[in-house]
Amino acid sequence: MTEKTYQKERYLKKASAEVVSVSGADVILDRTIFASDAGGQPCDLGTINGFKVKDVTEKGDEIIHTLARAEDAAQLKPGQPVEMEIDWERRFDHMQNHLGEHILSGVFKSEYGLDNHGFHLGDDDGTFDLATQDLTDEMIDRVEELANQAVYDALPVQIEFAANREEAEKYPLRKQLTVDSDILITIVPGVDCVACCCPHVANTAEIGIIKITGHEKYKQLTRVHFKCGKRALRDYQQKHRDVAVLAEKYSADEFTLLSKVDKAEKKNDKIRKEYNDFKTSIAEANARRLTGSGAAVIAGEIGGADMDLLRITAKKLSDMTDAPVVISSPEASSVLLTSAKGSPVQCGKIVKAFAEEGRGGGGPNQAQVVFQDQEHMRAFADKAAEEMEKALAGVEN
Repeated sequence: MTEKTYQKERYLKKASAEVVSVSGADVILDRTIFASDAGGQPCDLGTINGFKVKDVTEKGDEIIHTLARAEDAAQLKPGQPVEMEIDWERRFDHMQNHLGEHILSGVFKSEYGLDNHGFHLGDDDGTFDLATQDLTDEMIDRVEELANQAVYDALPVQIEFAANREEAEKYPLRKQLTVDSDILITIVPGVDCVACCCPHVANTAEIGIIKITGHEKYKQLTRVHFKCGKRALRDYQQKHRDVAVLAEKYSADEFTLLSKVDKAEKKNDKIRKEYNDFKTSIAEANARRLTGSGAAVIAGEIGGADMDLLRITAKKLSDMTDAPVVISSPEASSVLLTSAKGSPVQCGKIVKAFAEEGRGGGGPNQAQVVFQDQEHMRAFADKAAEEMEKALAGVEN
């Protein structure tokens, strides 16, 4: 059995222990300051005798420390004294954010009767799932204010031990128990009370700040994203830099930025509409020019066109004629093929059979190919037109 020293002395960064057993890269000690992954919180990392610990898991009543290299573990022998050291910055970050989640969950429960159905603490942010799909900004603001008030109040975090379920259920637990014995209960007075085996900061003031950063519907729940402590600080620093860059770009400050962006977007919408109208007029002109020949296969180049203009032109051509189409853009080294429904011309098959030097594909009535140079583009366009004429001739015969 491994003594979980981290549950009693959560601020212990270094400590001695004795090796119990070694198997491959896995090491079991008689006591440990390494918290295993549990309750949605990742495990501690650090070193044992200077050897890197890459994972910590719990199996039965033993804590398994998996070293980064099996050859390092092979240097440790049963009965040998060792020195443990955890990555304290990682541990403290976990303690800040996990207790922050407790407080948020407690406030959501007390204010709105919402249960937490899942918690995960990632490397960048934390999430928990609330039993609702009707979360509002007003609810979030209210919960954030109360949660941070708990931080300002510098409440002592109480850790209680219950030997069994009966003892534990004497406490006002927010969630139902999932274990029957040796139960640790984390209490933030007046805010939250829940069974949890993970280490937390000893005082709510150490969290620093609690911030909900987003939410989205997830299955029948709402997944809430949050950051606490240094994570929240770094998040604010990055967003402040982003706002400063945007404010300079739009000649605004943080108070007028949104209105300036909205004004710019409306102007851009107008420009986009004018540009699309211009594209459409060019496509109509090109379509009239190409259909003027009266050929069985409409083929030609459209200078300065991108694939979007080729598609618009092809659409205009389909409104004017049922003839198959091969149009290309020298600048984009691209070719677009189209044919009417029911036509014997199979555009996708032509691309697959003859566009070996290009990248693309498509279906029976439309396909496209991009080439690395104009020479291959033109060779394929000529071949595609030839194959289309053969297909049409086969029907006529």
